[in-house]
Amino acid sequence: MFKSRWIQGVLLGIMAMLVVVACTPTTTQNSNNSPEVASLTRLTFGVGPYFPIPNENRKQFEPLFNALAEQVNLPAEVTVADDWIGISEALRSRTLDVAWLGPWGYMLARHNDPSLQAIATVKYKDKPTYYSVLMARADAPFNTLEEAIAQSQQGTKLRLSLADVGSTSGWLVPQAEFKRRNLDPKVVFDYNEGASHAAQAIAVLSNQVDIASDYDRNLDVLTDEGKIDKSKLKIIWQSEPLPNDPIVVRGDFPETIRTQLQEALVNLPPEQAKTLLPKNYTGFITSDGSNYASIEQAGLLVGKLK
Repeated sequence: MFKSRWIQGVLLGIMAMLVVVACTPTTTQNSNNSPEVASLTRLTFGVGPYFPIPNENRKQFEPLFNALAEQVNLPAEVTVADDWIGISEALRSRTLDVAWLGPWGYMLARHNDPSLQAIATVKYKDKPTYYSVLMARADAPFNTLEEAIAQSQQGTKLRLSLADVGSTSGWLVPQAEFKRRNLDPKVVFDYNEGASHAAQAIAVLSNQVDIASDYDRNLDVLTDEGKIDKSKLKIIWQSEPLPNDPIVVRGDFPETIRTQLQEALVNLPPEQAKTLLPKNYTGFITSDGSNYASIEQAGLLVGKLK
């Protein structure tokens, strides 16, 4: 009898232990003692208007954001903005956790909120840099910016279109170039600003403007999509290499998850980059924001940063 009761006691003890183990929550990848991490139920991502159509923007960038969210066991929520400043403001206001920003948008946002942190810079054709350009029709009677300025000053003003004021290549860098030349483009040219990048080359080719700003990556996209014939354009000015777009996290973003996202970006294999990123984007390099110093200097030069 005693032996039977002893066996029953042992069995009950083992069953109790199994119940305790089964009811103990398992540790997930994003579990942490930090209350900031524990409070996250999703990751909110944002991206600016890189492609002419919002749905195309979503199609091109959502795969990367979903993959990043999976790395930390959280669902992704993706916002596609229709202007460059809007996406940086959303990040600054904590509406977004992570954003793919233009360099100038990053500088503007960080100027108002130094807690924003760049964690990576994208590579385009294996380089972390790109170029701002001024373009004209291939048959234009000038070949350089110097010639265009001279022609516009001596006769009928040439029509110049710069892009959205939140654009690095379409507004900031050309404005800084004119500032370095001690010229006011509003005086020298028949001047307009605020156009989308998608409209710039088309405006030149359709003779709506004589000169327009853009960036080399966008001309590649428009050419690949059959929207322009690049052979009918010529570049009359090109900037020095500019740092490519940063991936930026909001202030007070949990350090654990920030590190995980940065490692996932920097270690993205080339073959996976082909499936997760738009055409010709080949991966990322680590960034702490210091590689955007030239953008900050341009902002100071044109008087938009103090």
